[in-house]
Amino acid sequence: MKSLRTFSPFVVGTLIVTMLLVGDLLSHAQTPEPATRGVIRLKVRYKSKDLPRKRFFLIKGTLEENKSLIERIKQTDPMSRECYYRGRGASEALIKWLNDNECDSVYCREIEEKYLSGSDAVPEFQAAYNQGLREFKTPELARRWLTVNLPADIRDGFYNEKQRVITNLITQAETAITTKVMSVMTDRKGTAYLTDIEPGTYTISNLVGSEAEKTSILWACEKEVKAGNLAIAMRPLILSNEKDPKVKCEIIERPLPVCEKTVK
Repeated sequence: MKSLRTFSPFVVGTLIVTMLLVGDLLSHAQTPEPATRGVIRLKVRYKSKDLPRKRFFLIKGTLEENKSLIERIKQTDPMSRECYYRGRGASEALIKWLNDNECDSVYCREIEEKYLSGSDAVPEFQAAYNQGLREFKTPELARRWLTVNLPADIRDGFYNEKQRVITNLITQAETAITTKVMSVMTDRKGTAYLTDIEPGTYTISNLVGSEAEKTSILWACEKEVKAGNLAIAMRPLILSNEKDPKVKCEIIERPLPVCEKTVK
């Protein structure tokens, strides 16, 4: 092997600089920048059953600091998806489809062919589909676009009514804290992640009671968020109808309104 003396000073200098640069890059690769933001892994359950498609909001401040907001959400009457649709004359089949899929509007799931005929058929979907056949000419397009032929109150009326209440509550929260409210929806296993959070203390709430069986359940929980990454946020914050002494929460559980059966 050749001695460094056999190379010119320029070559030797270049080799040394290259080795130093490589060492510096390796050093940075092995020592990642410390995390400056936080993560919350949320797990939502009712009687040990995971609650899918439930939206939660992250509001800056403690429960005490958000006291007026919490009092207002506690005073909001429970909203019943079933009562809303029964009040609009929806069929039992449509109400079952919405309940089975945890849907507040018809947009939350693709409407499959089996709901257009046979024992699972939904009359509202059938009528919209048949109208679509005349407009779009092909069965596939008629099925995919049948929602445009549904009456507005059947299509997404309940969702819009619920959103109006939530929007007013968010406006109150953001006015008080002068910080944007974050939101996230649980997946089919009742899990959700709130990420890129500035360290501090927060209130987590669904703002409007979530439907679980025949119950409306409302959470307002306090959580301190520290800087960290996803790898160290695997221990979830579990929200359930059972009081956990380790979690600072107000849990309001109320029966859903009883609504009359649809008369057809």
